[in-house]
Amino acid sequence: MLPELEDTTKEELVADILGLNELERSVYFALCSDAYTVKELVELTGRTRSVVQRAIQSLQEQQLITREGRVDKTVYYVYIALPFETVREQVKDYLNAWYNIAMKRLG
Repeated sequence: MLPELEDTTKEELVADILGLNELERSVYFALCSDAYTVKELVELTGRTRSVVQRAIQSLQEQQLITREGRVDKTVYYVYIALPFETVREQVKDYLNAWYNIAMKRLG
């Protein structure tokens, strides 16, 4: 009944719990290592700009990444991930709260 979790990494598990698709996972974990522009993420993922921007929007809505303005001759934006350990702790807290509510409901 339960999916096999023995061989699942904590990164895969958190991404599964958050419902991230393949591209959102790629973008989020890339941003965990460095800040990137949309153009750089397009090059990194091999996807179109509009598809990458949708993934960015989804990650922003889930508050997993933020946008920061930078200046170098012109103004441009880079995206930065919330640290994975912070996200992992938030997911653990959510799961604990969900479990406690479920156990109360089940009696």
